Amino acid sequence: MPDFPTAESSLQAVCRSWLGPRTVVIEPLPGSGFSGAGVWRVRSGADEWVLKSWTPGEIASGGADRIAWVHSLMRHLRRRGIDEVSEPRVALDGGSAVVDAEGTWWELLPFIPGTATDRPTGAQVTAAASCLARIHLAAESFAAGPRECCVPAALQRRMAAAQRLISSPWTSAEFRGTRQTFTPMQQAVVERLFQAMEVFAAGGGEQAIRRVAALRPPEMVVQAVVRDVWCDHVLYAEDDPSRVAGVIDLHAAAIDTPATDIARLVGSWQAESGRSPTANWATALEAYEAIRPLSEVERRWIPWLHATGVLFGLDNWFRWTLLESRGFVRPAQALSRLDRLIEQFPASLVDVVDPAVNAV
Repeated sequence: MPDFPTAESSLQAVCRSWLGPRTVVIEPLPGSGFSGAGVWRVRSGADEWVLKSWTPGEIASGGADRIAWVHSLMRHLRRRGIDEVSEPRVALDGGSAVVDAEGTWWELLPFIPGTATDRPTGAQVTAAASCLARIHLAAESFAAGPRECCVPAALQRRMAAAQRLISSPWTSAEFRGTRQTFTPMQQAVVERLFQAMEVFAAGGGEQAIRRVAALRPPEMVVQAVVRDVWCDHVLYAEDDPSRVAGVIDLHAAAIDTPATDIARLVGSWQAESGRSPTANWATALEAYEAIRPLSEVERRWIPWLHATGVLFGLDNWFRWTLLESRGFVRPAQALSRLDRLIEQFPASLVDVVDPAVNAV
């Protein structure tokens, strides 16, 4: 995210693409994630919006067409009664995304007040899972993402990630380098890499990744899904914490199995104090299926998607920080996320290796 004093004038210009000459107050929005996108709170009188950029990775090779697809999905969900998803504001030129002088794409969304949590109550688990089920039902009729039966992209990504980890394992010298060349963030990640390597060796990690690489993936129903729906992207209402106020950041939305959204969301939660670690899963699936029943194949693969998400989530973090030298605006939060994955790692390896779970 750019420094605020130097960015203010350019951001004012970007805002004029939607709001014209209105006077606006722009301030950084704290807790805006790890992607590197610029996220700003924009105020004008009683109106409030979120100005958010798209990172090159989010757009990939799709460019403006990719953004238009995501915005079209968001509008479709709103028309189908999903008030928890914001509708992008239309710019004065008729589009919903604006590109600035440096080639960065921006969107303007209504600001949603709310609070995220990684330790939801039972009522919050029910509310979030129910909301996700309604999103999936609404997305079934999205014309630009028709439902079909095929091997989901989530399974194909896991298989490719397993092949990558086989050919470039954590034990290779490229991960460890020399400590003298590491930033403080990288040094902290190296310490966590050693922890993960111990768990990997003790828990049959080599067997796990080879099972994933040799997977015979089933065909499943795929449709438009959110993909990056996790605890930080579900906001609960300030006046009623048991109600979902918003599901934010649909930049990763794509065609995939709804099971990957369920695994991503529920797997990002920790158990509330006094609740069983498995209680979130049982509560979430019951609430979800009360609205959108799962197929037998979806239900069977959700634990596997969560388990492999932990394994290859760790691999992504190690590669981002140690091989690609990515920086993060919130390093402490990034390390906290990494610690959470390491905490889940031993149990996840069991689920990947167990043939009764992964149905290989």
